[in-house]
Amino acid sequence: MSDIYNIRSPFIGDKVKLRALEVTDINDIMKYFNNYQTRIGLGFIIPISYKMEEDWINSTIERTKKGIGYTFVIEHKETGELIGTCGIEEIKATSRTASLGIGIHNPENFDKGYGTDATICLMKFGFRVLNLHRIELGVFHYNERAIHVYKKLGWKEVGRKREVFFVQGKYYDMIVMDILQDEFEEKYKEN
Repeated sequence: MSDIYNIRSPFIGDKVKLRALEVTDINDIMKYFNNYQTRIGLGFIIPISYKMEEDWINSTIERTKKGIGYTFVIEHKETGELIGTCGIEEIKATSRTASLGIGIHNPENFDKGYGTDATICLMKFGFRVLNLHRIELGVFHYNERAIHVYKKLGWKEVGRKREVFFVQGKYYDMIVMDILQDEFEEKYKEN
């Protein structure tokens, strides 16, 4: 029998598993998404409605059908609790690049390693399933917790978009980070 069946799924981490996003997830998403701490980390200030979230979910399904973006639910591996959402978007086939996004919705789940584990799963999916060459992300400079995690995972700061986010009377920068396929494989060759 081929070794292919013994390879661990890129969608299952140590703490979380990723699965397809469904319209039926809307109640679990909306339970915490309008929490200010959750929104501010993702760059949303204004609360969103159920209809807006439903439209977003439907748009992610359409992007998946076209192969230009993949959005997943982050579930607790043991309990099945919806922890957040994440995805690989803006896929460009010619240059084999994409962007990564992730959000842990309930602030009580911050600092528990779920985002780290989901990011590793997304990198495995992006590099080993989609055969991407480069993945990038943007993170607001005040999100020191996320920046620390990304650096620990091998991401490098490659630029800064100055004063792109305005909230509470102040402008904030967005740090652009990326990781290349060979950098990922060197760091995660045993995984």
